[in-house]
Amino acid sequence: MRGFNPLDLVETVREGILVLDPDLTIRFANRSFCQTFAVAPEHTVGRKLYEIGNGQWDIPKLRTALETIISGRNSIEAFEVEYFFPSLGRRILVLDPRKVYRPGNKLRQILLAIEDVTERARLEREHAAAHERIGMLLQELTHRVKNSLQFIAAMVMIEARSHRSGEGRAALERVSHRITALGQLYSQLSKANTVEDVDAATYLDELCRDLIESVHKEGDTSIVLKTDIESELLPTDRAIPIGLIVNELVTNAVKYAFPGEAKGTVMVTLKRVPGELRLTVADDGRGLDPRRADSGLGGRLVDGFAQQLGGQIERQSDSQGTTVHLILPSREGS
Repeated sequence: MRGFNPLDLVETVREGILVLDPDLTIRFANRSFCQTFAVAPEHTVGRKLYEIGNGQWDIPKLRTALETIISGRNSIEAFEVEYFFPSLGRRILVLDPRKVYRPGNKLRQILLAIEDVTERARLEREHAAAHERIGMLLQELTHRVKNSLQFIAAMVMIEARSHRSGEGRAALERVSHRITALGQLYSQLSKANTVEDVDAATYLDELCRDLIESVHKEGDTSIVLKTDIESELLPTDRAIPIGLIVNELVTNAVKYAFPGEAKGTVMVTLKRVPGELRLTVADDGRGLDPRRADSGLGGRLVDGFAQQLGGQIERQSDSQGTTVHLILPSREGS
């Protein structure tokens, strides 16, 4: 580097560069500074910073920052200034002042790097506004989907009640509950202002309580629901089949585990254990009845959803009740 003039290198830098004396007299201005701020070198070097450009650089915030540097009270890095320049309009600048030391640690000059980030700031504001707009549209979409699903579920339930009894009514009721389960998901997405994931604790707890409440309204039985669901963010593509599995298992427990006026408890848990996420639906009813009308379809749906999730189903049933586990591989670290 012997014989090399550092100022030649500074001339190639994109940011504006000024070298200032302690009294803010400009000793050097690189080409980028002069071009960006429309000042001539001969009208810049040798003049005070706050005098150039007909005083347009007389920026109080900048003078305060430079005086702080000169006094040695503090160091300042990359602070932002928004200012209206008569010849350029409103600009946003990022300023980075540095002391230049000489032997004896005596302050001689200040190196001031100036980056014009006006365009970048404008793009960032536009991006933020667009993101907010997209969020509002997605929230409106999820809200409308939720309302549509609730409407469809109500229509199906009305149709079911037009059947006095039999398999037709039971089948329509199960369809209505499945649609309601999807509606619960979109309700939570709407509240959370996202379409990416949903909190399992809120989503599954409300889903289970709605299922129990629908049975209580019909006066079929008296069933206690207990939940122990960890707060776990479920991606939407996982939340949908998990919700439908819970819907099937809780509905089956409510409908078939407690015949007549029998009382009982349905317990829903979601726990993270090493290497897996485990969902359990258990009841203390009379156990599975292989002759019940929906045992084939409901079981196939649960198995199909579990396969879609890459998990497995484990079932245990006797006269003391039924327990069904959905075991999902953990996505931690994936």
